[in-house]
Amino acid sequence: MNNQLLLLFTVHVAAISLIGGLSYTIVAPIPLQIQMATAQNETTLSTTQQANSTNLTLGNPVFVEHDMATPPKPVVVNGTQGLQTSYSGSGIVKGVSFSANGTVFIVPRSDGFAELTGHAVITTTDGENGTYKFYSLGHADANGTTRDNGTAFFHTTSSGKLSIVNNLVIVFKDQNDNAGNGSTVGWEWK
Repeated sequence: MNNQLLLLFTVHVAAISLIGGLSYTIVAPIPLQIQMATAQNETTLSTTQQANSTNLTLGNPVFVEHDMATPPKPVVVNGTQGLQTSYSGSGIVKGVSFSANGTVFIVPRSDGFAELTGHAVITTTDGENGTYKFYSLGHADANGTTRDNGTAFFHTTSSGKLSIVNNLVIVFKDQNDNAGNGSTVGWEWK
């Protein structure tokens, strides 16, 4: 009996190596204890590999923006009801100072959170232009301060100093008070 288990386990391991884990559909039935042990080992290995490949170190922020938003107005975009606001401000991205003008579409959800999508045009003091688009998820606290976390994607055709942000992806934290004053801090996602 032990030789049969060893043979089945060897066949099972070989099949996993050859077919990438689909062995259960082509190998003769394997005793439950071996299936469980194999699954536990594969899960542990997979989790360990995943943890090793996704270590995060955000480091120093590469994006800081301060802005002022207009009061939100009800709108319907592509059949979705929400709120829209525009904003303007200034900031620094990867060491380059800019001014920003943008628009945000806010879709409140039934769970008290809201989905925010938007875009902005950024302009350096030298007149170089770029854009960023973003998506975030946020909520308002009892004081009316909105906090959201999201991702922004930068693009520019500039060949000057702003070219450093072309295809830049950042993860960010954003906060806006009920008067419309906002601040955003972001870290490069590599």
